[in-house]
Amino acid sequence: MITRTLDLDRPSDARVHDYMLGGGSNFAADRALARRILAQAPYARLEALAARNCLRRMMRTCLDQGVRQFLDLGSGIPIAGSPHEIAAEADPAARVVYVDNEQIAATQGTLLLAGSETAVMLHADVRDPESVLAAEETRRLLDFDQPVAVLLLGVLHQFGEHHQPAEVIRHYTDALAPGSLLALSHFTDEFAPKPAHDILAVLPDCPPPAMRDRATVLSYLGDAEPLEPGAVPVADWRPEPGDADLRSPEPLSFALLARTAPTPPPHPNSSGI
Repeated sequence: MITRTLDLDRPSDARVHDYMLGGGSNFAADRALARRILAQAPYARLEALAARNCLRRMMRTCLDQGVRQFLDLGSGIPIAGSPHEIAAEADPAARVVYVDNEQIAATQGTLLLAGSETAVMLHADVRDPESVLAAEETRRLLDFDQPVAVLLLGVLHQFGEHHQPAEVIRHYTDALAPGSLLALSHFTDEFAPKPAHDILAVLPDCPPPAMRDRATVLSYLGDAEPLEPGAVPVADWRPEPGDADLRSPEPLSFALLARTAPTPPPHPNSSGI
């Protein structure tokens, strides 16, 4: 479902996350929920910051692999340090399509990216891959004959099983060229059950996020192959020296980066040489 009306009295996942990161695109209801979450799980802000650093490391890994196109699903508001800025440091021609169904995230993103030739905001529901992939904004910026990195970070837990998360992932990855990558993170109670369930207890009266373990999420990937170190807490995915201070004693999410399809080997010529 695409959110087209603004309800400032109802907190938004994107705006709560913005508050946790120290952003300014949030409202009283978002800040109140964030404080309730922090009262139950004091390390939740640390987790948000660790996830942000994990995004940077995953982006750099994708860029090191030669990927210059990114489809950021459920992106939230593209604040400072977002994928288009990280990608531009490596290649100013790298392209990013942000996708979010929340009205303020989409509006803010559109304003922030106005005039950019390499990044765009798409107001769409990531659970509808056909609409996202066929959108004019997506087709204008991304060439699906070349590798694309799909970012599905902190989003999949909003998919109930009735949303068929494995099918949604497959629909996106089937559209990708060999050498493409899938970055994924997911809320879980696998590492710290009590704070994870305490967070659920203070969330608004709405469908709760789905808490899945790593084995379940890995089963959604089909033929995609996770790169080392596999599915691990976000702070432990290829950490760098400066990331040690963000390692939470109560991890609430894990991350992985998978190659969606291998780059095919060259075909031997007819002479067998």
